[in-house]
Amino acid sequence: MLERERKDTIFRLLDLHGWASIHDVVEASGASEATIRRDFIDLEEAGRLRRVRGGVELVREKTSGSSRVEPPLDHRVSVNSEKKRRIARQACSYVAAGETIIIDGGSTTFHMVEYLSSLSITVVTNSFAIASYLVKHSNCTVILPEGTVNPSSQLILSTLSADPFANYHAAIAFMGIEGITESTLTNSEPLLIQAERAMINHARELVILADETKFGAIGNLALCPVEKASRIVTTKEAEGPIVAALREKRVEIVLV
Repeated sequence: MLERERKDTIFRLLDLHGWASIHDVVEASGASEATIRRDFIDLEEAGRLRRVRGGVELVREKTSGSSRVEPPLDHRVSVNSEKKRRIARQACSYVAAGETIIIDGGSTTFHMVEYLSSLSITVVTNSFAIASYLVKHSNCTVILPEGTVNPSSQLILSTLSADPFANYHAAIAFMGIEGITESTLTNSEPLLIQAERAMINHARELVILADETKFGAIGNLALCPVEKASRIVTTKEAEGPIVAALREKRVEIVLV
């Protein structure tokens, strides 16, 4: 397939989904992975797309405060899955039987479900995917907030309620994050930020689940000061200046 045809294939997939994995493009074009990676680099340098972990996304003008097109949850769950499982397993070790916990939807927090299945706890979550798994495979009581399910992220978001978690109180809120700096936790979706702030307000403790790529990354919107997190569970590869600064602020860093 000629270069122009390969790039047309990339944009056809992006027009359909807003995101395309390397595997998708290789399968659709018949080209090698190395060739497709070169095409991705060329198109990113031309400002026509943005490379993300595992593939590419469209570059869009900002709407509702965000220009980010997030890859579908199914793709994100499979990227660095072993690291995410280690983080999720450690996070679940902080959960005691009989507790109520809040789990924010995300690709790392999704991996918590396999370690929670044997516990009798109450899980409040904005993730349709997490709720569906736990309903089928656990003894957990599952509570969902009111809202609309986003087909790609499988998050339940609402424009009607400023605090969809107002009726609940949890021991711990478990949350993924887009970016961690020395001072701030950040994400990019305004409705999600609104829901996450409510989660934080209705839990005694905030535990962040984040691999090493999130340290130094910055989302469009500030969620809260980093000190709001009592601990951050991450990978050994995250060790560095930001982690050292967070320890100075007495944020517990757990490396797995």
